[in-house]
Amino acid sequence: MWSKRRDNRNRILRSGESQRKDGRYAYKYTDTFGKVQFVYAWKLVPTDKTPCREA
Repeated sequence: MWSKRRDNRNRILRSGESQRKDGRYAYKYTDTFGKVQFVYAWKLVPTDKTPCREA
């Protein structure tokens, strides 16, 4: 039985979305030329907080 992929906050990830080990989210898509592209973000939804950087 397949289980739904979840992030570290237990939210269900959609198709193309993944979470990296450092906590960033990655979205993978194919552009109009057939080349695979990635978009990275710290937030999955606008209400997420950006992690503070440690010096």
